[in-house]
Amino acid sequence: MLEKLKNTQFNFIFLGISAAMPSFALGIPFGLWLLSAGVDKQTLGLVTVSSIIVALNFFWSPFINRIKLPVFYSFLGLRRSWILISQISLGALLLLLSVLDPNQNLAIVVVVACLIYFFSSVQDIALDAYRVEYDQYFDAENLATIYQIGYKVGAFLIGAQVYGIIGAENWQAIYLYLGLLMFFLTSITFLSMRVKEANLSESSFDQFFSAFKNLLKKDNVIILLLLVGIYKISDIVLGPMAAALYAEVGLDNAEYLQKKSYFNFIATFVGSGLALWTIKKFQIEMTMFVGALLVVSTNMFFSYLYLFPSYLNFISINFLDTIAQAFTAVCFITYLVGQVDRRYTAIQYAFLASLVIVPGTLLKGTSGFLTDSMGFYNFFLLMGLIGAPSIGLSYLLIKGLSFNLQNNLKIAAVILIMGVFTFSLFEYQELKTVLNDKYIHFFVYSVLSFLVLAASQSLKRILLFIGLISLGVFTELLQNVSGLRNFEYMDIIANSLGILVGFLIFSIIEKTLKIPD
Repeated sequence: MLEKLKNTQFNFIFLGISAAMPSFALGIPFGLWLLSAGVDKQTLGLVTVSSIIVALNFFWSPFINRIKLPVFYSFLGLRRSWILISQISLGALLLLLSVLDPNQNLAIVVVVACLIYFFSSVQDIALDAYRVEYDQYFDAENLATIYQIGYKVGAFLIGAQVYGIIGAENWQAIYLYLGLLMFFLTSITFLSMRVKEANLSESSFDQFFSAFKNLLKKDNVIILLLLVGIYKISDIVLGPMAAALYAEVGLDNAEYLQKKSYFNFIATFVGSGLALWTIKKFQIEMTMFVGALLVVSTNMFFSYLYLFPSYLNFISINFLDTIAQAFTAVCFITYLVGQVDRRYTAIQYAFLASLVIVPGTLLKGTSGFLTDSMGFYNFFLLMGLIGAPSIGLSYLLIKGLSFNLQNNLKIAAVILIMGVFTFSLFEYQELKTVLNDKYIHFFVYSVLSFLVLAASQSLKRILLFIGLISLGVFTELLQNVSGLRNFEYMDIIANSLGILVGFLIFSIIEKTLKIPD
């Protein structure tokens, strides 16, 4: 009976919940807790930089990949013994948070948060390696999907339960509940199957260097590492200011947070299911590209939420954002699993997972300062824009990570289109007193149309022309919807003239140089 219970892939739902508990505990609840205690946005942004500890986990991953814990190893194996130790430690630290008051002990709260991040990183190292090696029993993409569903259960369904039963103000009770839940999840670790683990003869330090040497031998490794490093950067930088936004516009009450969590839980299934279908239908490369587009789009929606903070917008935008997060998480986990050598599973996966976190974590310390200087509206638009390079590199992934002139032009065109779209929606002060903005519209759209033509010679030019004209009209309509800027026909005319000039210049150069179609 016990063996039948162990022979399942659905244990990763509960292991996903375990992985999500630290992130949830130090996410929206943590931010709202500190804000309610009088901590300002700038300090909140700086405090969240402590999560850099998770990003440094590859430094201690060789030890977790090799050291066999006495007694625990005999019963559980290497991976599960480390998972169990981290779960016990996290449970104790969450219970400790439940008795602290940030008004009196902010420094201690930050230290405890750092320790939670550390043991969370230990759990992540062991759990990621365990999931990768578990594919000896089940398909990797299925495990990634089930794990992601479990992760979102921890982030949203447990969150809804917390907000619904306890409320959004009783922070001590929230952390008491989360600590006890973490102790309960240790039972799943005991019930999970043991996997076949690599038994290397190298020392921990030799493993560390061998793992990196092996990784750096991959083709186009620089582009690969760049893609991993920037793929989720906009999501990470945006994170701390989501709680600040909810508090700013009055969307931080317990009822709203509870309902958001329930809807986000449903969105997790939608996003994970779509990702799994897309991977099987179009392969992982196309799925990564679609995921990058989704992240950028949904991050920008938070600017709209700031302008129109209704309950419907709050639920809808978070629902779409969660679909994007679940989608990208499944495809990214699947992609990373395909990049690691099974001899160095824990080390290489930990390094790649850390590389996902490091750039965004370093930048998110500035999120409070950016929000104070430019406002919530411009900040969330900017968060969409900084995801543009991930779209470009994801496109390269489809092309086999091949850098050539045509691919580079397409990437530049995509980034410029996103830049034009984003800055057209920005709220500016006194722009017209410095320079007539019609000249700017004309020049930018001239350059844009020329670049788009050079990058997309295989497409019909009439379609490109209509697309660029539509971009100019659409941005003017959105400016009117925002109420921060006016709809101006002269801007559309300037955009259109710029597009025509760009087309003419390209046609002249094409005929002069006899560029083939």
